[in-house]
Amino acid sequence: MTRSRKPVSQEELKLGREIQEEYDHGATWPNIAVIFDVSEWKAKRLAKAYRDDCYRRAHQNQLPLFG
Repeated sequence: MTRSRKPVSQEELKLGREIQEEYDHGATWPNIAVIFDVSEWKAKRLAKAYRDDCYRRAHQNQLPLFG
C-alpha cells in the first residue's frame, strides 16, 4: 500500500524554485538549509517537488502536440 502525499502548495513550489536556483548556482545542500532556515531533507524535498512539477507541466504541454 502506498501513502498518498498531500499536494504541494504554491508557496512550497516557489520556495522549491528558489532552493533549486541556489543549488544550480553551486550552493551545497547544507548551505542551502542554513540560508532558507529549513532542514537539509526539507530543502531537497522542496527542490524535488519543484522539479517534478516542471516535468509534469512540460509533459502536459507536449501532449496536444503529439496527440
